[in-house]
Amino acid sequence: MSAPAPSLAWSHLAGREVSTWSEEWRHECEIAYLLAMPTAKRNSFLDGVPGSTDREERGIKGVRGEAAVAALRADISRLHALKSKT
Repeated sequence: MSAPAPSLAWSHLAGREVSTWSEEWRHECEIAYLLAMPTAKRNSFLDGVPGSTDREERGIKGVRGEAAVAALRADISRLHALKSKT
């Protein structure tokens, strides 16, 4: 029995339809989730608690690093701008 074909969804960040099984779609979902958070909660989630050794409290910066957080913030701003146009 074969797996069903992946469906397509419109990606604002890619500007085209992408497979819902793709890394592009996973990234867009992550960015949309972060964008939907209240700003204070989003900042805490991204930046974490400085000096914490707990994975949850370290935030994304403590796990993935500053460059990853900067890229996420840029994509959050970009998705916000793209969705504001529509």
